[in-house]
Amino acid sequence: MNGGIMLFRKKVKTDDEISAEDLFADEEDERTEETPEKGARQIVLPIILQFLLIVFVWLQAPAAVMKYLYCLVPLLLSTAFIGTWVYNRDGDMKLFSSIACLISIGIALQLTIDEVYATFTVFQPLKYAAGLGIAIVFTGLFTLAKKLLNRPEAVYVSLVLAAAVYILLYFKGYDPNGMGTNAWVKIGPFTAQLTDAAKVAAVLFYSSLFAPGQRLSETRILVISTVFFILNLAGSLMIHELGSFFILYFLHLSILFIFMEKGTKKRFYLLTIAGATVLALGTCYGLYHIMKPMADAGQLNSVLAALWPYVRKVYLRFSITANIYSDPYGAGYQLLQGKKALWVAGLFGNRVNFNAIPVVESDMAFIALMNSFGMLMGFAALYFFLRIMMSGSELALEKMHTSRAQAVAVYCMTVLICAQAAVVILGSCNLIPLAGLPIPYLSRGGTYQTIVLCFSGLLLYLSGSERGESDE
Repeated sequence: MNGGIMLFRKKVKTDDEISAEDLFADEEDERTEETPEKGARQIVLPIILQFLLIVFVWLQAPAAVMKYLYCLVPLLLSTAFIGTWVYNRDGDMKLFSSIACLISIGIALQLTIDEVYATFTVFQPLKYAAGLGIAIVFTGLFTLAKKLLNRPEAVYVSLVLAAAVYILLYFKGYDPNGMGTNAWVKIGPFTAQLTDAAKVAAVLFYSSLFAPGQRLSETRILVISTVFFILNLAGSLMIHELGSFFILYFLHLSILFIFMEKGTKKRFYLLTIAGATVLALGTCYGLYHIMKPMADAGQLNSVLAALWPYVRKVYLRFSITANIYSDPYGAGYQLLQGKKALWVAGLFGNRVNFNAIPVVESDMAFIALMNSFGMLMGFAALYFFLRIMMSGSELALEKMHTSRAQAVAVYCMTVLICAQAAVVILGSCNLIPLAGLPIPYLSRGGTYQTIVLCFSGLLLYLSGSERGESDE
């Protein structure tokens, strides 16, 4: 009788037998111990939102309702199947729910934008579906690729990959929007924004840099990461794309700050980078006032003429943020129209038919969301981004106990999604300089949103039942 009872009784360890891994496992069990009702609720929530969005689309763009209904069936099916897969793997259901809700809002918003606003392109749901398919394949291949991160050459392969992206863009890149950024390449009838491939290279680089198989010293980590940092800076300057570099800049500093051991070298390095940044911005401000009269008179020599576009761009970004009325019909026009859109956005969208918002399908997608679907939907989107950031941070912390490389990868992907969302949203609201980047899930753009979906798939995969698996 006693023996039978012991078969179903969990063995209790003494204090001497309890290890740090056991304590962490207990915390993990508490975090993931979710009732079936709560898990199912996280699948139902985005489905309810998908039906609710029919009303929002109808109120702002009745002509877009039928297009949204065509998208609704595959959207419901993919939500149900992927949600069930995540649930069966004991994945983070709140993370899934937030991603699914943002995808639903983004699709409904883009279909509405095509009917209400003037755009350069037309939203193509099939392209979005193709991106989802690529993300599923990408997530499946991760099980094969994650072991390669421990190989010594993985760091240098990532460096070569990033360099190849910038070299290709320098020689073959072009700007379809006329904004002066050569970040796209044409492959037959398709156009791809290759700067997003540099973000994938960054995830591979930093996760392999801190992989246990590398065993690099503090000095080597700083040297190699600085080479990668300078490579991204030089490449961004060559193709005139500073917005993406701003995200990679933040990622670089935060990775070293969080994952490197405390030490004098690390502290000195981070302070030096921060000081150099302030000095560079101050130099651009001073050079602008010196060079502007010369540029107006056409007296710039070859060196100054090459430097002038960067100085002018940096100066205008900051000066317009400080006072958009200094050039309301030029550099400040986009932000001024966005400000007007926020003024007329009610709880459920504007009712005065204000739709003069430039680049509404990409840079100003959050402004379009507030203007079309109202402040309640805008704040809901902010909550979902915050939830992704919290889930990603918790997962990265959890992974530190089992796989440092995967912890860094999770952190990188979370930052590349949430930091870009924060930068673009704050910039479009004129709180910080506008970066000119798309917003994850909400903007259109096949290449970028495919990368975002790939990152999302990996985060969901790593939050699942293999999260305790160690590769060290």
